[in-house]
Amino acid sequence: MKNDSFNLNNSEMKELILKISKIVVVIIIMLVVLIPFYISFNYSIKDHTEITNNRLALPENPTIQNFITVISENEQFLIGYKNSILNTIPTVLLLMVITSMASYVLARYSAKFYQLMYLVFIAGILIPFQCIMLPLYLNIYNTGLISTNLGFIIARTGLQISISILVVTGFVKSVPRDMEEAASIDGCNRFQAFWKIVFPLMKPVNATQLVLNTLFVWNDYNTAVVLLRSPESRTLPLAQIIYFNENTSELNLAFAFFGMAMIPILILYLSMQKHVVSGIMAGAVKG
Repeated sequence: MKNDSFNLNNSEMKELILKISKIVVVIIIMLVVLIPFYISFNYSIKDHTEITNNRLALPENPTIQNFITVISENEQFLIGYKNSILNTIPTVLLLMVITSMASYVLARYSAKFYQLMYLVFIAGILIPFQCIMLPLYLNIYNTGLISTNLGFIIARTGLQISISILVVTGFVKSVPRDMEEAASIDGCNRFQAFWKIVFPLMKPVNATQLVLNTLFVWNDYNTAVVLLRSPESRTLPLAQIIYFNENTSELNLAFAFFGMAMIPILILYLSMQKHVVSGIMAGAVKG
C-alpha cells in the first residue's frame, strides 16, 4: 500500500510540475508579447524628463499632450496617414483578386507548366529586397512613377504576390472539386464557378491575406524609402523618422506616433482573428 501511495503521489507530482511548466511558458510568452506594448504606451504618456529619469516606471503625471502635439505640429503625420491608407487599400484588394485567381489555377492544374509557375512564384520569397532595390527604382523612375501612390502600389503588389500565392494555393487545394463539377453541369463555366462557388469558400484564407498583406504594406519601410522621395508622398514609416536624428530622439512623441499608427492594424486583426487562425492552419496543412 505504501508503494502504491508513493507511486500515485509521484505521478501526481509529475502532472503538477507539467502544468506549472506550461503556465510558466505561457506567462513568459505573454510577457514577451505585451512588454513592447507596455513600453510604447508608457513612453507615449510621459514627458521627456520622466523618460530620461525613469524609463520603465509608470508616469507620475500621465499626459495626452504627446498625442496632441503629434497631430497638431507634425505635418508628416496626417500626410503619412493619408498616403498609407491610399497605398494600402488598393494594394490589398489587388492582391486578393490576383492571388485568388492565380492560386485557383495553380491548385487545379497539375501540368508541368503550372508546377513550374508555382515554383517561380515561391522563389520570389527567397530573393532579398536588396538584390532588386536598384532595378526596382530604375524601372519605376523610367515610368515616371517615383514618389507617386500608383508606383508604390504596383511595386508593393508585385513584391507581396509570392507569399500570398504560397498561403492561398495551399488552401484552394483543400476545397473539394465536387461543387465545381455540379456547377458546370448547371451551365456555369470555370470563371463563373470560381466566383460563385470557390471564392466564397475562400473566406478564411482571404481574411488571412487581408490582415497579413495590410500589415506588410502598412509597415513597409524598404520599398517606401526607395520609391517615395518627396515629403508629400511619404507614408507613416517614413514620417516617423522626424523624431530621430543625430542630436536628439524625442521618444515620447515618437511612441505617441507609433501608438496612433498601429491602431488601424490592431482593429483589423482583432476583428478578423478567428478567420486568420483557421486560414493559416488550412494553408499550412495543404500547402
